[in-house]
Amino acid sequence: MKTKFLVVILIGLLVILVVSSSKLLAAKSADPGEGKNPDRPARPEKLEQVIFVHPVAPDKADAPGRGKKPPKDEEPKDNTYYEFWGGYLDDTAEYYINPNIGLVTAGDPVMAVNEAVEAWDSVTAADVFSYADTTEKSWYEEDGQNIISWVKFIPRDYIAVAVMWYDPETMIIYEFDIVFNTFHRWGIDPVGKDRAFDIQNIATHEFGHPVGLDDLYDEIYSELTMYGYSSKGEIKKCSLEEGDVTGAQSIYGAP
Repeated sequence: MKTKFLVVILIGLLVILVVSSSKLLAAKSADPGEGKNPDRPARPEKLEQVIFVHPVAPDKADAPGRGKKPPKDEEPKDNTYYEFWGGYLDDTAEYYINPNIGLVTAGDPVMAVNEAVEAWDSVTAADVFSYADTTEKSWYEEDGQNIISWVKFIPRDYIAVAVMWYDPETMIIYEFDIVFNTFHRWGIDPVGKDRAFDIQNIATHEFGHPVGLDDLYDEIYSELTMYGYSSKGEIKKCSLEEGDVTGAQSIYGAP
C-alpha cells in the first residue's frame, strides 16, 4: 500500500511540474549569483519546488544492425556548454544517505555517492556539499534535511528524480532530495554483465542540480555530465567535462 501511495504522489507532483515548468523557465536567471554568503537570509516559511527527472536513454531508431540505414555523420560533440536553471546554494549543504538499496550488484553505495559529490567539490572554491550521516528516511519531502535514497516508483523509465525547495525571490536552494528508482538494478563500476545503473555515474549528474545546473538533451552535449539521458553500464558521467566545470565555477568560484 505504501508503494502505491508514493507512486500516486509522484505522478501528481510530476503533473504539477509540467504545468509550472514554463513559468520556471521564464524566470531563469542568467546569472544565479556568486555563491557567497556574508549574511544568510532566514529560511522563508514557504518555498517553491522544482523536480528534475532523469529518464533512461531512448533507443536510437537508426542504430546499425537493425535492418535500417546506418546513421549519418554525427555533429561534433560540444563539451563546453552548460545551462543554469536559476537556483544555487549559498551555504555548504549537509546531506544524508539511506543505503538501503535492495538490488545492488557490488560495492559501497555511500562511498559511491560521496565520490560523486567530490567531483563537484574538487572543482569549486566553496565547500558546496558535506556528508552528514546515514539515515532511514526515504522518498522526498520538505523536512529540513537533504536526503539521498532509493525507492521504487513509476514511470519505471525514470532512473532518478532530484527535488529542490528554493526561495523564488533570491533563488537560494534551502533543501534538496535525490531519489533513485529501485525498479532498476544498481551497481558500482565495473557493472559488467549485470548491466546495472552505476551509482556514482547517476549521482554525479543528480548533484549537478543543487549545484545549479540544468539538464541538457541535445545529442551534441551527450558527453557532458549534465546530459539528461543515461544508460545501464554507463560511467562517463562520473567525471566532469569542461562545460560542467565552467558552470559550477561560475557560481562558486575556482579552487
